[in-house]
Amino acid sequence: MTAIKAPDAAALSPLLIPRPYRVVDKIDEADDVVTLHVRPVTGTLPRFEPAQVGMLGAFGVGEAAISISSDVDTVDHHAYTIRRAGPISNALVDTPIGGIITVRSPFGTPWPLPEVTTGNLLIVAGGLGIAPLRAAIEQAVRRIDRFSSVSLAYGAKRPDQLLYGPDRARWEAVGLAVSTIVDVGDTDWTGPVGLVPDLLDGGDHGGPVIDGADTTAFLCGPDIMMHVTARALLERGVAPERIWLTLERNMQCGNALCGHCQLGPFIVCRDGPVVDYATIGRFHSVVEL
Repeated sequence: MTAIKAPDAAALSPLLIPRPYRVVDKIDEADDVVTLHVRPVTGTLPRFEPAQVGMLGAFGVGEAAISISSDVDTVDHHAYTIRRAGPISNALVDTPIGGIITVRSPFGTPWPLPEVTTGNLLIVAGGLGIAPLRAAIEQAVRRIDRFSSVSLAYGAKRPDQLLYGPDRARWEAVGLAVSTIVDVGDTDWTGPVGLVPDLLDGGDHGGPVIDGADTTAFLCGPDIMMHVTARALLERGVAPERIWLTLERNMQCGNALCGHCQLGPFIVCRDGPVVDYATIGRFHSVVEL
């Protein structure tokens, strides 16, 4: 019998090899949302671009694809904002400070922020969808003078689920136009109630005014929110190739090997997660199983 030779580890993609990372801090963002700050147990922290993803693993449970939510210029840790949604996310969130998880990162296409040098930048986030946009917002506000305007339209189900409050205040202080909306208000909520696309109407909702001919939009949130928002932007004259979405579907291998994140002809972990609406629009209504 011919022996099966194991592959040479040096020849494998580094994104196939989990690395141990230590949890160095935990921030409670909402009742069911926690941001983990992690760094490699050994070796250097890899550089990443906004919207790139890590495969985070909990020992004995499994892996999940989570966007890196820290600023790209942060040199001592990566941040991952995670909602409790099942066994893997629960195990990750429950990892104590000092505990170890595994990480394979970074992979995926980033937001095309370097190519957006003029005009209006519109960032639209729904719920936890602000996490993959956070690094792009940090870059945009550092270069805010090169844009005609930079706006954030952000919504969540309830006021207590609006994330990154201190960050939003800091961004607004340096010129980012921030508008927020919730599905259901409470006794302390004085802002608009409705859905994220309602902010695009401006007016009573206080959202951004859309100059379609000179707007680039970055969208992240539930699929239905991105689909409706993209259609609304098209109606307002925004070109489909200037509407960018991040599609974090059911990634498992992160190397285009398993097919779990296929969307039409696209393998999201290989061809995405960031892709323009001109490319992905007709496939975006495909239901994720």
